[in-house]
Amino acid sequence: MNQTPSTQGPLGFADLMRPGERIAALIYLPVHIVVLPLLLPYLSYAIPGLSTVDLNLIYYSIGFVCCLLLFWRFLRASFNAAWERPGSLLLGVFGGYAMELALSMLLSSLLIIFGLQSVTSPNNEAIISMAPEGMNKLTAMTVFMAPIVEEILFRGLAFGVLRSRNRAAAWIVSVLLFSFYHVWQYAVIDPLYLLTAVLYIPASIALNWSYERSGSIWAPIFYHMLTNAVGISAL
Repeated sequence: MNQTPSTQGPLGFADLMRPGERIAALIYLPVHIVVLPLLLPYLSYAIPGLSTVDLNLIYYSIGFVCCLLLFWRFLRASFNAAWERPGSLLLGVFGGYAMELALSMLLSSLLIIFGLQSVTSPNNEAIISMAPEGMNKLTAMTVFMAPIVEEILFRGLAFGVLRSRNRAAAWIVSVLLFSFYHVWQYAVIDPLYLLTAVLYIPASIALNWSYERSGSIWAPIFYHMLTNAVGISAL
């Protein structure tokens, strides 16, 4: 009999990632966050003419292929869970999106109160600057590849594995990891950029809630795709 490798946690949450997949994710996580971003820029020396959007597309293409090869069982098990509870999937997608909007409005109000309304995300500015280099490439990267890669790593691994052991630790670690992931490369140039990580906290909280509430990684993936698609459509 093919048993589902789930670990029931508080509130009925199930970690559907297999032990072997957890090990693979733990190995690939630092590769995706640190190693590839540091190595890929050297490709521009080896292959003249590569644009910034090309390098980023290569980065996420590597992550996308690796995640499909390494975590297809996890994705399939999560798909089956979503198929059995479509209402939870829809709530996770659209409820998470609504939560992010509400939390982002609250954060914006707090930034205004403290006179920090001029704080912007360097990552978002980089995406805007890549738009003229190729919208099709940018869309493929941000709307389809990035959500699958990032949700497997930051929700499936960082949140899901810890969630069955310590719920508070799962929330704290995944929120901080996801937030700093988007800004650490800029903070290497100027440490003050670390402060902009706060801009990603609303999305990270909502994505965690989406995964926890739905019990399927596909809820935060689809919700992440929706958020990025809305952002790209505004460029």
